[in-house]
Amino acid sequence: MGFIEYLKKLKRLFDYTWCRKFVITLLLVLVLIKFWYGYIYVVDPNQIARGPVSIQRCLDDRLLPFYHEEEEGNANIYYDVPATEGQENIGFLPLVGNGLFALTMTQSPSLYVKKSRTLSLSVGWSPLVRLVPQYGSDSSEAMVTHFVTGIVHLYNCYSNGLLTSNYIYAHRSRSNILVQEIRIVNPTDETIPLRLVDPVNDVWPSAMKRSVRLFEFKTDRAQHTMISGVVPDVHRHDDQEMVLTVVRKFVPQVLQIEPRKSLVVEIPSFIFTETIPLNTYRERRSSIEEKCIERSRNLTITSFSALKQEHMAAWFSLWESGLSISYSKASGVLNGNKINATIYYVLSNVLLHNNASCCLPNSTNVLPKRAEYLSAGEGCYGGYHHTLQANSLWKDLKTFKEVNDAVSLWLLTLEKQGCHKLIITGAFGVLQAMILSFGGFRFSSQHLEFKIDPKFLHRDYLFRRIRYNDRTCINVTVTLQDDNKAQLGVALDRSDKPYYACDGGCIDEPVQLKSTPVYFPVKVTDPITSILYITSDRSHMELIKDTLHVHKIVEAPAYDHHVIALHKHGHHLGGLPVLFWASICFLIIVFHLFLFKLIFNEYCDKQDRHKARYGKMSL
Repeated sequence: MGFIEYLKKLKRLFDYTWCRKFVITLLLVLVLIKFWYGYIYVVDPNQIARGPVSIQRCLDDRLLPFYHEEEEGNANIYYDVPATEGQENIGFLPLVGNGLFALTMTQSPSLYVKKSRTLSLSVGWSPLVRLVPQYGSDSSEAMVTHFVTGIVHLYNCYSNGLLTSNYIYAHRSRSNILVQEIRIVNPTDETIPLRLVDPVNDVWPSAMKRSVRLFEFKTDRAQHTMISGVVPDVHRHDDQEMVLTVVRKFVPQVLQIEPRKSLVVEIPSFIFTETIPLNTYRERRSSIEEKCIERSRNLTITSFSALKQEHMAAWFSLWESGLSISYSKASGVLNGNKINATIYYVLSNVLLHNNASCCLPNSTNVLPKRAEYLSAGEGCYGGYHHTLQANSLWKDLKTFKEVNDAVSLWLLTLEKQGCHKLIITGAFGVLQAMILSFGGFRFSSQHLEFKIDPKFLHRDYLFRRIRYNDRTCINVTVTLQDDNKAQLGVALDRSDKPYYACDGGCIDEPVQLKSTPVYFPVKVTDPITSILYITSDRSHMELIKDTLHVHKIVEAPAYDHHVIALHKHGHHLGGLPVLFWASICFLIIVFHLFLFKLIFNEYCDKQDRHKARYGKMSL
């Protein structure tokens, strides 16, 4: 058999369709494998080890503890994305504040002091120290605003292996202190010089600076810099001006980070503000500065670790109260991250006033007292349209203007809705006023009412630690059941006496509350009334039903399935079981196999039969 015969057999073999497809598929697979391995081969190994990939991995490791916190709405991650990449910065504005001053970290970082209701008067200067490696290197940066602790975490990872972490906070209970804690890690085998850019060398135009010594001991070598000046305000509407005084610890210009070593640099700034008559700063400057020096001496007694723990404890006590809400996938719907961010910004603009937290076991300095709090809370907000439905109150919070507009509108709304007595008590009172407004809660004549319209209860809510008085806090939950009906749960977080509750209309006997939830159905009355009443006076509650004058009381109907599905799945169709989609996929595959079989029989099988008949006739 010659070479020509082998070629003829090979040609006849390729006449079969399945063989042609197999060869073409094999060639495509080989091409893809070649392309893949060729791509891997051309990547520079050094770039993988020390380039952008390692920088991003370094940053991801730092942010890992906050991913879950961000999902829970307790933190927000802000990425510093270069504008040249055509992407926007992601996240809310990184900001710290304590009611005396606020500090932004991005978008022209600056201190802000009080003007009108909010911290909106820009100083045009930031006291934060910047870190710059001596030798140029690529870097990546991210910031985390941790709402629960009131600390902004700033992480920088450099291509030379250096890692810097900044922890910045405006002390919650000691309003004159701003702390920048810098942690520097050098994991390499080389000494890396790091330059510190101190902003005291470039202050705002009207400020003057000088060196001061807080302590006169011979062993005290810690020098401080005092910066003092009038804060410029081009929109001043009165005959007063704001004076800002900052006492800063001296920082070195260059740090040498040794191989395999870490370094911690703690930089406190003592910040004081004072409002004085216009054009009187020159004669008042000496007395203002001496007073600030004396107060700074008292503030330096506490250690940095104790300061940080004290700051975090104050924020923790605030966040014991709040609102939790089930996550919704519907477009443009309010979720927990924006709620907590808004609360954080509002509280950052309000002084603590040294109020003790509600329900703290060793609280001996609680203001206001029981009767005073009920008087202050009475008339605060209430109404069937709660603030969760007021879209104008929920800004994007990505710029300082949006943050300031949101805070100003919130404080104005609460003040005009009868919460002014709570606002003047400080941050704890402001937070309680916000919680009351979230659910339309209202103190009225010796009881607390839950006045939300039942049509808004198509999501799960938890109103944490609603303060009834200085010794009693109440948790109220709204839970959506399997039948799409809402159910109320009420529990005492801490109490000083027995408390009772009844649902809409109060036709049933009052139920005594316990530390475990007591559940009530949501009822609709005609005329419409509150859906829940809570009081410590049982006889008062038994009389409530005689004053409501309702004609009709029915249990609230179940919510439409498409409304629930919109929040759970992001569309009105709702979630379908896996078996349904598996069945659909199976039917689609069977249909295409059947279609392929028909086409194959029509075009391929006929040619094979014709060839077979032709071969028999030729024999």
